Amino acid sequence: MTSERVKSVGGYTMRILGVLAIVVGVLGIVSSLTQGNLVGVILGVIFIAGGAVLLKRSGGGAAPRPRSTH
Repeated sequence: MTSERVKSVGGYTMRILGVLAIVVGVLGIVSSLTQGNLVGVILGVIFIAGGAVLLKRSGGGAAPRPRSTH
């Protein structure tokens, strides 16, 4: 029972960090585009990719579809 709780707390933490990373990445890209800063755009893309990986690893993705038995 303890391991299930630890997994759920870790999963929630990874989800929160993933969403925050994506938000920071999007804001960084928008800010950098207005200033014409290519390095900021690249860092924003890296933040978005990292946030997506965190969300995927947390189990926050959609559940797989059941296979057809036909």
